[in-house]
Amino acid sequence: YALNFTNTPYCTTWIPLPDVAATRKKLGVPACRKHADGTDFFTLPILYDPTTTSSTQQEGTFVADSFDIAIHLHNKHSSPDGGRPPLFPPNSLALHRTFNAHVDALFSSNGAQLAGYYMPLDPATAEVSKADFARRAGVSRWEDLEIPQGSEERKKKLAEFEAALGSGLAAWFVRRDEGPFLEGRTPMYADLIVGGWLQMMRNCLPEWEELRGWHGGLWGRLHDALEKWAKVS
Repeated sequence: YALNFTNTPYCTTWIPLPDVAATRKKLGVPACRKHADGTDFFTLPILYDPTTTSSTQQEGTFVADSFDIAIHLHNKHSSPDGGRPPLFPPNSLALHRTFNAHVDALFSSNGAQLAGYYMPLDPATAEVSKADFARRAGVSRWEDLEIPQGSEERKKKLAEFEAALGSGLAAWFVRRDEGPFLEGRTPMYADLIVGGWLQMMRNCLPEWEELRGWHGGLWGRLHDALEKWAKVS
Protein backbone atom coordinates (compact mmCIF):
# COMPACT_ATOMS: atom_id res chain seq x y z
CA TYR A 1 0.00 0.00 0.00
CA ALA A 2 2.53 2.61 1.13
CA LEU A 3 4.65 2.53 -2.03
CA ASN A 4 1.60 2.92 -4.25
CA PHE A 5 0.02 5.52 -1.97
CA THR A 6 3.09 7.76 -2.30
CA ASN A 7 3.39 7.01 -6.04
CA THR A 8 6.93 5.73 -5.51
CA PRO A 9 8.26 3.71 -8.47
CA TYR A 10 9.44 0.24 -7.41
CA CYS A 11 9.78 -3.39 -8.38
CA THR A 12 9.33 -6.42 -6.10
CA THR A 13 11.72 -9.33 -5.66
CA TRP A 14 10.05 -12.35 -4.10
CA ILE A 15 12.02 -14.42 -1.57
CA PRO A 16 11.06 -18.00 -0.55
CA LEU A 17 10.10 -18.14 3.14
CA PRO A 18 12.97 -20.48 4.11
CA ASP A 19 15.45 -18.03 2.56
CA VAL A 20 14.35 -14.90 4.43
CA ALA A 21 16.93 -15.15 7.23
CA ALA A 22 19.82 -15.89 4.87
CA THR A 23 18.78 -13.05 2.57
CA ARG A 24 18.71 -10.47 5.36
CA LYS A 25 22.08 -11.66 6.66
CA LYS A 26 23.58 -11.50 3.17
CA LEU A 27 22.33 -7.94 2.75
CA GLY A 28 23.61 -6.96 6.18
CA VAL A 29 20.12 -6.12 7.45
CA PRO A 30 19.79 -7.20 11.11
CA ALA A 31 16.62 -8.71 12.53
CA CYS A 32 14.19 -6.16 13.94
CA ARG A 33 12.06 -8.63 15.89
CA LYS A 34 12.56 -11.49 18.33
CA HIS A 35 10.96 -14.91 18.73
CA ALA A 36 9.40 -15.78 22.08
CA ASP A 37 12.62 -17.56 23.06
CA GLY A 38 14.67 -14.42 22.43
CA THR A 39 16.28 -15.52 19.17
CA ASP A 40 16.34 -13.27 16.12
CA PHE A 41 13.19 -13.26 13.98
CA PHE A 42 14.08 -12.34 10.41
CA THR A 43 11.12 -10.92 8.51
CA LEU A 44 10.17 -9.17 5.29
CA PRO A 45 9.64 -6.70 3.73
CA ILE A 46 12.95 -4.95 3.12
CA LEU A 47 13.15 -1.79 1.07
CA TYR A 48 16.27 -0.86 -0.89
CA ASP A 49 16.26 2.78 -1.93
CA PRO A 50 19.05 3.56 -4.44
CA THR A 51 18.23 7.28 -4.40
CA THR A 52 19.40 7.86 -0.82
CA THR A 53 22.65 7.47 1.11
CA SER A 54 22.97 5.22 4.16
CA SER A 55 24.36 6.30 7.55
CA THR A 56 27.72 4.82 6.51
CA GLN A 57 27.72 7.00 3.40
CA GLN A 58 27.25 4.00 1.13
CA GLU A 59 25.15 4.49 -1.97
CA GLY A 60 21.61 3.28 -1.39
CA THR A 61 19.74 2.55 1.83
CA PHE A 62 18.20 -0.64 3.20
CA VAL A 63 15.14 -0.15 5.39
CA ALA A 64 13.46 -3.05 7.18
CA ASP A 65 10.09 -3.39 8.95
CA SER A 66 6.92 -2.04 7.40
CA PHE A 67 6.55 0.88 9.81
CA ASP A 68 10.12 2.10 9.30
CA ILE A 69 9.65 1.77 5.54
CA ALA A 70 6.55 3.96 5.80
CA ILE A 71 8.52 6.61 7.70
CA HIS A 72 11.26 6.49 5.06
CA LEU A 73 8.74 6.90 2.24
CA HIS A 74 7.03 9.75 4.06
CA ASN A 75 10.32 11.59 4.66
CA LYS A 76 12.03 10.91 1.33
CA HIS A 77 9.32 10.31 -1.25
CA SER A 78 6.21 12.29 -0.37
CA SER A 79 5.58 15.52 -2.22
CA PRO A 80 2.00 16.77 -2.05
CA ASP A 81 2.63 19.38 -4.72
CA GLY A 82 3.97 16.64 -6.99
CA GLY A 83 1.04 14.31 -6.49
CA ARG A 84 2.80 12.18 -3.87
CA PRO A 85 0.71 12.51 -0.70
CA PRO A 86 2.23 12.18 2.78
CA LEU A 87 1.51 9.02 4.77
CA PHE A 88 1.37 10.70 8.17
CA PRO A 89 -0.62 13.82 9.10
CA PRO A 90 1.46 16.44 10.94
CA ASN A 91 2.61 15.52 14.46
CA SER A 92 1.06 12.03 14.32
CA LEU A 93 4.10 9.75 14.14
CA ALA A 94 4.06 8.72 17.81
CA LEU A 95 0.33 8.09 17.69
CA HIS A 96 0.79 5.99 14.57
CA ARG A 97 3.54 3.96 16.24
CA THR A 98 1.24 3.20 19.18
CA PHE A 99 -1.65 2.40 16.85
CA ASN A 100 0.57 0.07 14.82
CA ALA A 101 1.55 -1.90 17.93
CA HIS A 102 -2.09 -2.08 19.04
CA VAL A 103 -3.38 -3.37 15.71
CA ASP A 104 -0.50 -5.83 15.38
CA ALA A 105 -1.29 -7.30 18.81
CA LEU A 106 -5.03 -7.42 18.14
CA PHE A 107 -4.77 -9.34 14.87
CA SER A 108 -1.83 -11.50 16.00
CA SER A 109 -3.66 -12.74 19.09
CA ASN A 110 -7.00 -13.30 17.34
CA GLY A 111 -7.04 -13.45 13.54
CA ALA A 112 -3.64 -15.04 12.97
CA GLN A 113 -4.47 -18.24 14.83
CA LEU A 114 -7.63 -18.63 12.74
CA ALA A 115 -6.00 -17.81 9.41
CA GLY A 116 -2.42 -19.05 9.65
CA TYR A 117 -3.14 -22.71 8.93
CA TYR A 118 -4.79 -21.75 5.63
CA MET A 119 -1.92 -19.57 4.39
CA PRO A 120 -1.22 -20.35 0.71
CA LEU A 121 2.35 -21.67 0.76
CA ASP A 122 4.71 -22.22 -2.16
CA PRO A 123 4.49 -25.97 -2.91
CA ALA A 124 8.25 -26.07 -3.53
CA THR A 125 9.03 -25.05 0.07
CA ALA A 126 5.75 -25.77 1.86
CA GLU A 127 6.98 -28.67 3.99
CA VAL A 128 10.00 -26.71 5.25
CA SER A 129 7.78 -23.72 6.04
CA LYS A 130 5.19 -25.85 7.83
CA ALA A 131 7.87 -27.45 10.00
CA ASP A 132 9.25 -24.01 10.90
CA PHE A 133 5.80 -22.63 11.78
CA ALA A 134 5.09 -25.67 13.97
CA ARG A 135 8.43 -25.31 15.75
CA ARG A 136 7.84 -21.63 16.43
CA ALA A 137 4.34 -22.36 17.76
CA GLY A 138 5.65 -25.05 20.08
CA VAL A 139 3.68 -27.92 18.54
CA SER A 140 4.96 -31.17 17.08
CA ARG A 141 3.02 -31.12 13.80
CA TRP A 142 1.68 -28.53 11.35
CA GLU A 143 -1.72 -30.21 11.62
CA ASP A 144 -1.83 -29.32 15.31
CA LEU A 145 -2.27 -25.68 14.33
CA GLU A 146 -5.60 -26.29 12.61
CA ILE A 147 -8.81 -25.12 14.25
CA PRO A 148 -11.29 -27.10 12.13
CA GLN A 149 -13.87 -25.16 10.18
CA GLY A 150 -17.33 -25.48 11.67
CA SER A 151 -16.04 -26.70 15.04
CA GLU A 152 -17.35 -25.24 18.27
CA GLU A 153 -13.83 -24.11 19.15
CA ARG A 154 -13.57 -22.19 15.88
CA LYS A 155 -17.01 -20.61 16.30
CA LYS A 156 -15.98 -19.44 19.77
CA LYS A 157 -12.70 -17.96 18.54
CA LEU A 158 -14.43 -16.22 15.63
CA ALA A 159 -16.86 -14.63 18.08
CA GLU A 160 -13.93 -13.53 20.26
CA PHE A 161 -12.18 -12.09 17.19
CA GLU A 162 -15.29 -10.15 16.19
CA ALA A 163 -15.68 -8.81 19.72
CA ALA A 164 -12.01 -7.81 19.90
CA LEU A 165 -12.24 -5.93 16.61
CA GLY A 166 -15.39 -4.23 17.82
CA SER A 167 -14.12 -2.97 21.14
CA GLY A 168 -10.48 -2.57 20.14
CA LEU A 169 -10.74 -1.01 16.68
CA ALA A 170 -14.17 -0.51 15.12
CA ALA A 171 -15.08 2.03 17.78
CA TRP A 172 -12.23 4.24 16.54
CA PHE A 173 -13.89 4.73 13.15
CA VAL A 174 -16.10 7.58 14.32
CA ARG A 175 -16.64 9.31 10.96
CA ARG A 176 -18.15 6.41 9.03
CA ASP A 177 -20.88 8.60 7.57
CA GLU A 178 -18.18 10.60 5.74
CA GLY A 179 -16.11 7.73 4.33
CA PRO A 180 -14.51 4.34 5.01
CA PHE A 181 -11.30 5.62 6.63
CA LEU A 182 -10.46 6.54 10.22
CA GLU A 183 -10.78 10.20 9.30
CA GLY A 184 -13.72 9.63 7.00
CA ARG A 185 -12.80 10.68 3.46
CA THR A 186 -9.04 11.08 3.90
CA PRO A 187 -6.81 7.98 4.21
CA MET A 188 -3.58 7.93 6.20
CA TYR A 189 -1.03 5.31 7.18
CA ALA A 190 -3.20 4.05 10.06
CA ASP A 191 -5.75 2.89 7.48
CA LEU A 192 -3.02 1.07 5.56
CA ILE A 193 -1.93 -0.72 8.75
CA VAL A 194 -5.40 -2.17 9.18
CA GLY A 195 -5.63 -2.80 5.45
CA GLY A 196 -2.50 -4.94 5.49
CA TRP A 197 -4.04 -7.25 8.07
CA LEU A 198 -7.30 -7.34 6.13
CA GLN A 199 -5.33 -8.46 3.07
CA MET A 200 -3.97 -11.38 5.11
CA MET A 201 -7.48 -12.27 6.25
CA ARG A 202 -8.79 -12.12 2.69
CA ASN A 203 -6.11 -14.52 1.48
CA CYS A 204 -6.04 -16.90 4.46
CA LEU A 205 -9.24 -16.78 6.51
CA PRO A 206 -12.00 -19.12 5.23
CA GLU A 207 -14.59 -16.87 6.89
CA TRP A 208 -13.39 -13.74 5.06
CA GLU A 209 -16.82 -12.91 3.66
CA GLU A 210 -18.24 -13.15 7.17
CA LEU A 211 -15.53 -10.82 8.52
CA ARG A 212 -16.26 -8.30 5.76
CA GLY A 213 -19.74 -7.85 7.17
CA TRP A 214 -18.81 -7.46 10.82
CA HIS A 215 -19.59 -4.11 12.49
CA GLY A 216 -21.93 -2.92 9.81
CA GLY A 217 -19.65 -3.90 6.94
CA LEU A 218 -16.84 -1.61 8.12
CA TRP A 219 -14.00 -3.98 7.21
CA GLY A 220 -15.35 -4.77 3.77
CA ARG A 221 -15.71 -1.09 2.94
CA LEU A 222 -12.22 -0.27 4.20
CA HIS A 223 -10.66 -3.17 2.29
CA ASP A 224 -12.44 -2.20 -0.93
CA ALA A 225 -11.48 1.48 -0.58
CA LEU A 226 -7.79 0.52 -0.26
CA GLU A 227 -7.78 -1.74 -3.32
CA LYS A 228 -6.60 1.10 -5.57
CA TRP A 229 -3.24 0.96 -3.77
CA ALA A 230 -3.02 -2.84 -3.38
CA LYS A 231 -1.49 -3.94 -6.70
CA VAL A 232 2.09 -5.25 -6.32
CA SER A 233 4.55 -4.22 -9.03
